[in-house]
Amino acid sequence: MKRMKLKKKKNVRIFIIPLLIVILILVINFFIKDLKLNSNEKFIKNMLTNSNYFFIDEDQKNNLFSNFNIFNLDLKQPISIIDKIFAYEKNIESDQVFSYIQNNVVSNPRVYIYSTHQSEKYSGDKLEGYELDNTVVLASIILQEKLNSLGIETLVEERSVSNYLNENNLDFVDSYKATRSFLNDKLSKYDFDLIIDLHRDAVSKEKTTTSIDGKDYAKIMFVQNVNYKNNIALANKLNDILTNNYSTISRGIYNKYVDNFNQDLSDNVLLIEIGGNYNTMNEVSNSIEVLANSIKELLK
Repeated sequence: MKRMKLKKKKNVRIFIIPLLIVILILVINFFIKDLKLNSNEKFIKNMLTNSNYFFIDEDQKNNLFSNFNIFNLDLKQPISIIDKIFAYEKNIESDQVFSYIQNNVVSNPRVYIYSTHQSEKYSGDKLEGYELDNTVVLASIILQEKLNSLGIETLVEERSVSNYLNENNLDFVDSYKATRSFLNDKLSKYDFDLIIDLHRDAVSKEKTTTSIDGKDYAKIMFVQNVNYKNNIALANKLNDILTNNYSTISRGIYNKYVDNFNQDLSDNVLLIEIGGNYNTMNEVSNSIEVLANSIKELLK
């Protein structure tokens, strides 16, 4: 009997050990694929720099774990797990120097633009005529200039999210708390027709680029929480105008169910992605011109 029991245990081990190895390989492949980790610090900083994590590539969508969501930890977005488990370093250095002064005196602004992830960068050389780095902050300034030139007074948020986090002993994951404070402050002073949280995506360039009449554009996408119907309706209107003018420039509307992106504060808040980390500022600038004209049509 003892020998039989030992044989059974051995047989069980023969099956369990390979199974555990396979599961371990799948988990490792899912969570750290294509990441070269020299240190935990470098890994965290890389995650913070490429902070836009709304979307995943096809290889992750088809992954075994892609349909699981446990305790609001979205396995399709590994950083959501890091958000809830790891404590980020408190002192996050800002890559952006906020020395920009509004280029026009704004008395009755209709549009307010801010970026929750101000350090999100684009590729390539600096855009001619601008000293700022290729970030979403520069994209916001260019959009402001285009809208002002169209007669739509526009404000760009000049305060640093990074500074706010440091001053309030918050982590990077709390970035929306910073812009929530900025937005509440602005809403106490102005009644905006449109509020834009400007981001860029972090996927392959072919997903974020289109060519129209020989000119390259960074594709535009909206990220909206489905619970805020008025915001969704506004996003649909602007998206329809964009696609009517340039049929391939929009990536559509991506619906989210958990994060609200401060859209509970106003019916006019839109989160807009312009291109991705591989797009150049020239491509982004081309798209901003289209977006500005579309916003004018929306607000007419």
